[in-house]
Amino acid sequence: MGVELHREHPLFRAGIDRHADQFRRLTGVGPLDVFADPAAQTRAELLQPAVFLLQVALAEFWTSCGVRPDAVVGHSLGEYAAACVAGVFGVEEGLELVSARGRAFAAVPGAGRMVAVGGPDPAELERLVTAHGGAASVAAYNAPERIVVSGTDTAMGELVPAFQRRGWLTIPLETTHAFHSTLVAPAVPALVAAAGRIRHRNPAVPLALNLTGGWAAGGELGAEYWGRQLTSPVRFTAGVRALMDRGCTVLLEVGPGRTLTTAGRAQSDGSELWLAGLSPRTPDSATVLEHLTRLEEAGIAVDWVRYHAPFRARGRTVGDRPEADRPAPVPSTELPFRIERVVIHESASAAVSGVAVVRHRVGETAREVVDVSVVDDAGRPVVEVFGLELGAGTGEEAGGPDQLSPEEAERLLASLDALTEDQLHALLPLWAGPGASTAVGSTEE
Repeated sequence: MGVELHREHPLFRAGIDRHADQFRRLTGVGPLDVFADPAAQTRAELLQPAVFLLQVALAEFWTSCGVRPDAVVGHSLGEYAAACVAGVFGVEEGLELVSARGRAFAAVPGAGRMVAVGGPDPAELERLVTAHGGAASVAAYNAPERIVVSGTDTAMGELVPAFQRRGWLTIPLETTHAFHSTLVAPAVPALVAAAGRIRHRNPAVPLALNLTGGWAAGGELGAEYWGRQLTSPVRFTAGVRALMDRGCTVLLEVGPGRTLTTAGRAQSDGSELWLAGLSPRTPDSATVLEHLTRLEEAGIAVDWVRYHAPFRARGRTVGDRPEADRPAPVPSTELPFRIERVVIHESASAAVSGVAVVRHRVGETAREVVDVSVVDDAGRPVVEVFGLELGAGTGEEAGGPDQLSPEEAERLLASLDALTEDQLHALLPLWAGPGASTAVGSTEE
């Protein structure tokens, strides 16, 4: 659950650490204690706020990288994070509410089971479930042929063989409770009371609701909504359809795993781009970089400067050896240096190609450092140099000729009709002295 991304990327780490004290106050442990511990994840009062915090921190991370949602939909617990991203309540309010939800579940003895059923006739499945009265419920409509059923052990013991006799695939789910059934109704009063203490706002981002599958209207979200959502089926199929009907063609899962991506693809004609959440099978940093690349290819304006800025501040990039010094956490509001993006040269063939410079001061000193990106015709960095110090001392101190001032370096770059990687290497001694050690690499590394 994001442990590696927390270790590797300061932007995500800042989103988690910003709320770590509140999380510890509400749960008695730190968020990483839950993210890294499967045993802790079996406890609803720890797992639920941990999943919420992971999801909203990932949403903040993607937003920092320029990936902002046009619409959102959540699934069960994930609807709380979707509502937070849509502006219905803030992260701190959401943590209070979801922690109360987890405690309410912890006070209800875990009973019953949940089973995913594949390939059924929905009408026939609903008939079989209804025959068991309140002992079983349809918990979620995830995709046209993917439905989840909740119920007592006795009811599920009868339903599962009935499903299997019809040739339907059944998969038992590992959950702490039989969610979205009458078995969790005892948790509703405490949840509604906690939600009543939270101010709910109208969504600033369109939000498709679990209860209806349609778009949230003004005043529809409030304390009573969360109580009804707890014991009603999740209409995720309709929510995803609402997003696609609205014209959403790039769908990014925010959280651990790929369950929602898999469900969404099942009702897609293949024209949409589906990007799964974090996966234990793939390093988080690799997942993030691959997603950013595919998002950019899909026309999303990725903010690579903001993504790389914390690493540039420490003179390292993603892909450095694991034992390299880790950058310090990024403050919640301001990066620890001033960023100025300057286009030095633009080719005649493509206005977006050329050279970009990010200049910053080191701490409170007068030392000025420049990072250079050579940008291709698509505006994508293809060669990057980090941490060149400009105007720092005499030739004797640098072991070579005086370094160029920023203005001289810019004039020199602007005089070039094009800048190849070889030419860039040739310029480095002029900037940093012949003995300078400078990290050079491509964005593929």
